[in-house]
Amino acid sequence: MNTSPVIRMWVTNKNNSEITTEMNNAMVDFLSTSMENGCNDFTFAEDADRVIVYTTWSDEKILEKFRSSEDYKNREKEIINSFLAAGFQLPDDILFNSTAKILHAYT
Repeated sequence: MNTSPVIRMWVTNKNNSEITTEMNNAMVDFLSTSMENGCNDFTFAEDADRVIVYTTWSDEKILEKFRSSEDYKNREKEIINSFLAAGFQLPDDILFNSTAKILHAYT
C-alpha cells in the first residue's frame, strides 16, 4: 500500500437535481468524521452539472483504515440515503470515484 500522500475524489452527475439540506448535512458530517480519522483537508463543491468531493490524506493506509471503519460505513449510508431521497440515481450518476497518489501539491 502506498505511503505517499493521496487524494480521494468522487464526482457525481446532478441531472438537474439540487443539493438538499439533508445531502449537505450528511456530507459535512461524513467529511468532519473523516477529519477525525486522519483526513488532512477536504472540499465539497458543485457546479451546474456535478457534485464534487475531494479529500487529502497523509497516506493510503490512513485512508483505508477509515474506509474500513464503522464510522465510514454509517456516514456513507447517510450520504447514499440523502442522495437517493433527492432523486439521484446511484450508482449510475457517479462519474468518477478514485484514490490517487499526489505527485506534487502547492499549499
